[in-house]
Amino acid sequence: MCSAPPGLLVAGARARTTPMSAPGPRPWWRAVLAYPPTWIAAGVLAVAVWALVALLRPPGALIAAVVVVAVAAAVAWPVTMSATGTLADLQFAIPRVRDIDPAELDALAAELATLDDPQPAEQLAALRHKRAALVAVLDRRLDAGELTYSRYLATAQQVCDAALDNLREVAVASAGVRSIDQTYIDRRLAELSAGSVDHEAAGRERSTLERRAEMRTSQQARIARFMAQNEAALTSLDRTTTALADVPIGKHPSDADAAMDALEELADRASMYADDPTKGSP
Repeated sequence: MCSAPPGLLVAGARARTTPMSAPGPRPWWRAVLAYPPTWIAAGVLAVAVWALVALLRPPGALIAAVVVVAVAAAVAWPVTMSATGTLADLQFAIPRVRDIDPAELDALAAELATLDDPQPAEQLAALRHKRAALVAVLDRRLDAGELTYSRYLATAQQVCDAALDNLREVAVASAGVRSIDQTYIDRRLAELSAGSVDHEAAGRERSTLERRAEMRTSQQARIARFMAQNEAALTSLDRTTTALADVPIGKHPSDADAAMDALEELADRASMYADDPTKGSP
């Protein structure tokens, strides 16, 4: 992993006489939604309500009572989690960060280096450098065992993982683009427009050529979306690193908190794009 630039290390290496304020625990609603049994309980409750209403066909008053009970059960779930201490454990749990295999990154770098466009390879190099810079500043601002440290690092890693997935998709999409010869398509379309004895055959060929051109354009648009998403990720990592490095000793890191919120928002959107890669860039 690349080391951070010397100037940045100096900024992050100020002596820490007073601990930096923590951004706080995970929001309770996010902890509840991230807890797998929550979704199991919600599924069981939904099936039970559906079965009661659809199979037994109770009168309207009973249906209303069932709905009230279901809502009360839903409200009681986080209350129960709080009473048993489960909610607090989830809110203050230190996230686990997955290490990225350097060999995997090197293989991706070699693959991106073969592309005609240098931007994907440049983004990968920048991503590795910026993550290293963020870790360097965190090491000088916080203790590795603190919740705040893990929160920053885990969220940054989630953003980095999404950017790496985008670059892998770019490599695949670029291979598809290279397989379609736009010069050949343009030449054949021009020749067909000049005239052909067999108009039916010419129409079929023109249709297939146009479909290939559309597929090429579609892949290029996907690549552009992935590149835009990654540029947003790089900017967010820069903002977080700079905000942490600029926090005065003993002061509350309001700018760092805002940068962290933006990073978490980007991480959430990255998950959304992973589920539906056709959506636009953040």
